[in-house]
Amino acid sequence: MATGTEGLAGQLRLLKERAGRSYGVLAGQLHLSTSTLHRYCNGDAVPADFAPV
Repeated sequence: MATGTEGLAGQLRLLKERAGRSYGVLAGQLHLSTSTLHRYCNGDAVPADFAPV
């Protein structure tokens, strides 16, 4: 299992895939912007506060 940013991104992508929802729909449910959620799922950014995750 990967750790750090890469591991978090992989787990988020897996959860998104399982949910079968778009970034836009999930971002709305999490009260995040679509681009922020996309960056988290790509590993380009890590949330400062893990509450949304």
